[in-house]
Amino acid sequence: MNIRPLSPELAEKARLELNEDPNRIASDLQHIKDWLSKQPHLRACTDDQWLVAFLRGCKYSLERTKEKLDLYYSLYGLAPEIYTVQHNDAKFDTLMNNGSYLMLLDTETPTSPRTAIIRPGKYDPDIFNVADLYSVTSIIQKIILFTDDKSVISGIQWIIDLKDVKIGHMLQMTPTIMKKMVYSSQEAAPIRMKGTHFINAPAAFEMILNTMKNFLNEKNRNRFYVYQNYEDFYNSVPKSILPKEYGGDSASIKEIIEYWNTKKIEYDSWLKEEMKNGTDESKRPGKPKTAESVFGVEGSFRQLDSYFVSSKTIIVSLIIRNKVLNMQIRPLCAELAKKAQDELNEDPARIASDVQHVKDWLSKQPHLRARKDDQWLVAFLRGCKYSLERTKEKLDLYYSMRTLAPDLFSVLPGDKVFTDIMNIGTYLILPKSTTPDSPRVAIVRPGSYDPDKYKLSDIFSVSIVLQRILLMEDDATVISGVRTILDLEGVTLAHYLQMTPAMMKKMAVLSQDAAPMRMKGTHYINTPAGFETVFSAIKNLLNEKNRQRLYVHNKNYEEMYSHGISKDILPTEYGGNGGTIKEIIDHWKDKVQKYSSWLEEDLKYGTDESKRSGQPKTPESMFGLEGSFRQLNFD
Repeated sequence: MNIRPLSPELAEKARLELNEDPNRIASDLQHIKDWLSKQPHLRACTDDQWLVAFLRGCKYSLERTKEKLDLYYSLYGLAPEIYTVQHNDAKFDTLMNNGSYLMLLDTETPTSPRTAIIRPGKYDPDIFNVADLYSVTSIIQKIILFTDDKSVISGIQWIIDLKDVKIGHMLQMTPTIMKKMVYSSQEAAPIRMKGTHFINAPAAFEMILNTMKNFLNEKNRNRFYVYQNYEDFYNSVPKSILPKEYGGDSASIKEIIEYWNTKKIEYDSWLKEEMKNGTDESKRPGKPKTAESVFGVEGSFRQLDSYFVSSKTIIVSLIIRNKVLNMQIRPLCAELAKKAQDELNEDPARIASDVQHVKDWLSKQPHLRARKDDQWLVAFLRGCKYSLERTKEKLDLYYSMRTLAPDLFSVLPGDKVFTDIMNIGTYLILPKSTTPDSPRVAIVRPGSYDPDKYKLSDIFSVSIVLQRILLMEDDATVISGVRTILDLEGVTLAHYLQMTPAMMKKMAVLSQDAAPMRMKGTHYINTPAGFETVFSAIKNLLNEKNRQRLYVHNKNYEEMYSHGISKDILPTEYGGNGGTIKEIIDHWKDKVQKYSSWLEEDLKYGTDESKRSGQPKTPESMFGLEGSFRQLNFD
């Protein structure tokens, strides 16, 4: 048996995560070789080190290893366009030497994933296409699989740097080519995909990202990260492994290119031998594999290509308009774009001028310090159905609340109490949604917190921070709204006593009147005795539309499901398939960490009522604390 011995750290990782048993490797290898010898259609490399990479990539499941080897070599013939460039082609040298693909030389620790940087903006889309670039990456990955145990055992993470990407690059990313590339990476290659980090994303990129996500499994979808700035990026990818050109401390891009050019020469003979491998489908026992059977390109998949072709006009117009007006907003998927048009009066041709109108107005408000990010302002425009006057009123009210109801903003992301409340899981925004244009669903579990340690305003403060992130990044939430499940299991008298009329009024004003959030319904489950009194008080604070969207199900979950809240999106603890509560908590803790710089900057916004033109706003004028508010009915 001719395989490299592992370092102690990697050997332990392989044992714990990949089920590697050194005493079993030789017999497993022989099993695979015996199986390969009986496959008349399959020509595969049978070097021990190569086959061990597949065994490790399949956690030593012999059946999965055979399936993956078969698929890996089948794709040579079924998706030839993503393997067209060979290591001895001039195209390979050009794409390597311009730094389109950089496999970094350093890792953070001896057992950290390897990191690669893909820079499509470095190639000319009139000469090359994205499949050419993928061919280069697959060749470097072959060398990695054969030579680098760290990559095989710990996996690879990708940095996609979209700087200088043009319309021509994006129009090459058809759903067909994306599916083939994703299928090759996720299903065929024995690579552990440890995350994809997007930086310098241009306008219209979101549509491509959403299409790509459709082809990924849930685990890999949750490992996609898009960064607004480099500081957030460095929190995930340490500077110690990055090239100097990315502010890092490792080898320069030139040194990385030279290293891999040397590797290519060193493995020239092996790569030439590997070029001879593949499958002959005419010799496959049983039914031959076809592109249609593997990728589904003849079925519903064609609809995605059709949608993409029709969307090219949208991409081009968005990029042109954004280049002129420097407007940066995500394009919408087809379902959300239609919903925004039908329900929110969105007109893509008018968005830029509406955003500029709001910015001009903000610049003339001496009392108001507000975010002016295009994406942020579009959330308010959508929340007001593109009424410019209502948008201005809502923005003013939203930021006034920070000054006039500071108790609702008292807990900050850097506070220990914030982390404690996150860990409790009192407020859970579910990551999955029923359909692309379904409302986002949040579960509020007040009974999970100790009322002797925390106040209701503390819980609300945490929820506001998470909602702020949603407003900035989740178009489905902004356009389709939010459904809330209020689970009152475990609620005590002490919880009720925190629900003072003043607190409820402030929360209602912020949620209903100030935030640009469409409230699509509140569903009460596990309601205890005494609930009716508080419920009546809440109804008095809501407008008629939102009063009609209050539903009390108590234990009747089936009734709740009939309102478009499917089991598929609910946590495991609620009988669903949407992950455990702990996984949802971890998802949002990670999200808050990635937005740490953005959230810190957001603290500077609000109002200075002493500078407001006309009468300053006060808590009394906003919430009626001294007037009719006293008459709230608790009977």
